[in-house]
Amino acid sequence: MTFFQLECFMVLAQRLNFTQAAAELFIAQPALSRIISSLERELKVQLFERTPRSVTLTPAGKAFLSQCPAVLESYRNCVSAAHLAQKGLNGSLTLGILRDNFEPCLPRLFRTFHNNFPQIALSLRGYSHSGLLAAFEFGEVDAILNYLQIPAAAQNEELIVLHRNRQCVITALDHPLAQRNSLRMAELKDEPFVVMTRTDSTPGHDFIWRIAAEAGFTPQIVEEATHIPILITLVACGVGISTLTEDLKYLAQGKVAFIPLLGVPLSNLVFTWHSNHTNPALPHLIQTVRSQAEGESYGS
Repeated sequence: MTFFQLECFMVLAQRLNFTQAAAELFIAQPALSRIISSLERELKVQLFERTPRSVTLTPAGKAFLSQCPAVLESYRNCVSAAHLAQKGLNGSLTLGILRDNFEPCLPRLFRTFHNNFPQIALSLRGYSHSGLLAAFEFGEVDAILNYLQIPAAAQNEELIVLHRNRQCVITALDHPLAQRNSLRMAELKDEPFVVMTRTDSTPGHDFIWRIAAEAGFTPQIVEEATHIPILITLVACGVGISTLTEDLKYLAQGKVAFIPLLGVPLSNLVFTWHSNHTNPALPHLIQTVRSQAEGESYGS
């Protein structure tokens, strides 16, 4: 059954006159007769009683007519959904985020997107740092929020910098360095370090090794952590020192000292997506992120 067959049936059911119904539908009367007959054959029921002088609905026709408005509404909804999906105004998106972080800009971004595009479902999925990169690479998510020291997009990737954070050395509160206003990596060559496992955070793990090498020494690793809260706990217990970005102070609840680390790049929170993406809803999220980024001022 086609939409036009249904429309023809409903017009004829209202007019109960083939000539008037055909004129309203802008088709010839014989064509309308063939359409109704075809519909009756398809449904295997007689919808109209026809005599030379009158047309009336059969009991089956009346029952069929009672359901037609709902069918038409459902059809229109289907067509509307298809048009919205084609324009990227309907569908779903998955944004990958770091599982151990609370990103203050995310609630406003999420709410703004939901208010502007209520028919697009935006899901947030948390990962370890390494897991986030893998999920992005293998297409488990449409885009990610990630931290980069140097915001450079890889091949087939594009990014928007949302904000920047200073890198800090973190120590136990009673550590001799805890009262310093700033530090340089070279001053830490004799300190024991706690680092993230490379499996859970390849960038975080490699960052300490890289900046130590640039400062002329090999870091003394005494413990590895699988989650940032565990890393902070080990530092607070005096096991060793580590590095984190300044925005993660809230996780420490004042139990470790955050001392700005000089001579290293700022950490950039970036929204990243594949330039060859196929999800038609993604450009709307990209524009929302871009608008939010342009409306904020960043430190340097």
